[in-house]
Amino acid sequence: MEYNSPFILWQSELQVINAKNTQAREAFVDVADVQVGSPVLDLGWEGDCLECLQKTGAQATFVGEDIRAVQKAEALRINGVLSTMPAQVISDVQVVFYKPAQRSAKGQVFEWIDQGFQALEMGGVLYLAGQRNRGIRSYAAYLHAVFGNNKRAGRVDRVEIYSAKKERDDPGQAPIDNRMTFELYDLPGSPYTVETRAGVFSRDDLDSGTRLLIDCMEVRPADHILDWGCGWGALGMVAARLSVKGSATLVDSNIRAVSCAEENLKRNRICNAVVHVGDARVFDRREKFDLIVSNPPFHDGNAAAHPLIEGAFRALRPGGRLMLVVMRPESYLRHIRRVFRQGRIMAQKDGYTVLEAHIGN
Repeated sequence: MEYNSPFILWQSELQVINAKNTQAREAFVDVADVQVGSPVLDLGWEGDCLECLQKTGAQATFVGEDIRAVQKAEALRINGVLSTMPAQVISDVQVVFYKPAQRSAKGQVFEWIDQGFQALEMGGVLYLAGQRNRGIRSYAAYLHAVFGNNKRAGRVDRVEIYSAKKERDDPGQAPIDNRMTFELYDLPGSPYTVETRAGVFSRDDLDSGTRLLIDCMEVRPADHILDWGCGWGALGMVAARLSVKGSATLVDSNIRAVSCAEENLKRNRICNAVVHVGDARVFDRREKFDLIVSNPPFHDGNAAAHPLIEGAFRALRPGGRLMLVVMRPESYLRHIRRVFRQGRIMAQKDGYTVLEAHIGN
């Protein structure tokens, strides 16, 4: 009897999934019948660029909110632009492609449908794809409200494709404004006035994990702090206020989050902090920190955590500290101890764990 190992079976399953994804992507482009030289706006296939657009000869522009996706587009020689406002990047396009990422906030998807409408020329078409169990029906309903029409243009496996044609100058649905503001009064350095947007982590309030990390965070007056994956800037703002003679650097790969963090620094008159958009997995070797803090994205798993831990080890000064808040601490703590040769649990509450490691003198 022939025996297949679990790894071989997993590889086989992965090949089937990749084949189905490729088939769905190609069908997504095929329904549009894109002509050579046609101006096309690509809003991404689950946040990433559609490589199969290259085969059509279209003049494609990929607009994304994550710098890593934009860099991939540029590596494929597709015009890639980092922006939260695609209609300000390009206009009068004939076709817009968009398949929202499975973790997209509904309000964020609606915003990008609005942007797609504005970017199209009269008679242009927006193609929207998604799975039934991931919100495509509600997205298609909003598509109809904006354009005044839509139809199901195709289906591949579980992916449904809808299209809507721009037949009027003004949308049937007023563009959505998903900005939200709230106050925080119980943090070090309070009060804080915060503005967030749909699609930014914990947009309604300060999440419990970040709050626990702030409770544990020990910032000295002259510390230089890095908030890795800053989101709307909670950790960085508190750290900057505590480091009265030092400074804070906030970094996130998502331009939507960075724009919120920039606005929040201005709202709260925090002058000893700066925000950068960049691949947070990559550290600038020229800059050294006394403290690195992060609430890393749990859904990215080791793909985010390992580069963070390894990069932090190189980026910390002697005596510098790394502090993370995580939900499943075992694998994080193991890798911290591999890299730093030590590491500990500082606090645990409501399913969250704060881990700490330091660079010896």
